[in-house]
Amino acid sequence: MFGLILNENAKIYRRSRTWIFVGIVLLTLVAACLVSHRSFAGSGAQVWKLMDDASALTMLITIFAAVVAGDSVAGEFSSGTVKLLLTRPVSRLQILWSKYLSVLLFAFGFVALLFIASWVVGGLVFGFGGASASYQYVDAHQALQQIPYAAEVMRSYGFALIPLLMTLTVSFMISALFRSSSLAIAVSILLMFAGTLVVGALSRYVWDKYILFANENLGQYFVGGPMVHGMTLGFSVVVLAVYFVLFHAVAALAFHRRDVAS
Repeated sequence: MFGLILNENAKIYRRSRTWIFVGIVLLTLVAACLVSHRSFAGSGAQVWKLMDDASALTMLITIFAAVVAGDSVAGEFSSGTVKLLLTRPVSRLQILWSKYLSVLLFAFGFVALLFIASWVVGGLVFGFGGASASYQYVDAHQALQQIPYAAEVMRSYGFALIPLLMTLTVSFMISALFRSSSLAIAVSILLMFAGTLVVGALSRYVWDKYILFANENLGQYFVGGPMVHGMTLGFSVVVLAVYFVLFHAVAALAFHRRDVAS
């Protein structure tokens, strides 16, 4: 299994698009730092403010991860390399999970790179102090709260990992369902951007709280309040867990039954 994961990682990192994705995110981070230099002047927590703002770039990482995940299985069928892949003395499920774990490592590693790069770039420009400076926010009960800026940064990145994980898993499932990598990538990104619109369009129905996209943002239970009335943190965690298992079950079934003769 370890060898399969290494092989899949090699496929990801030897493609030029991977490094283009990394370059886009890092250049955007540097640009944001330069633009923010004036607005952060005089504050003692500049580097942490930059890191907090930079967490929004996880949206870009989610898009790039969706592209990689959408191509991971479907790309093997598009190029015809799936036949060679299945000649190895391992089960289909091992091949499938090695691909998923490789994409997951890529995505989470990308977020870790963003976190470290934002700290380094921000520290070089603004200085590395201010971790204990206070960050104020309005919680789900509309009360003003204060936490250290460093804690706010960790929370922002932590919450960003949930939609990243779910979007990546959806993309991977779609990749296992379709033979065309282009179609798998297009459908994955479309679903990602259409999620909020779907929740809004179905808000009149009592079952809208069971929609995946209404539950991805766990930060809503700490800041601002839930998107849909009647939802709780525990409810969203259970819904996300059910979807996660379901997506993997569909992907496994589709890949296990896929005919590679043609």
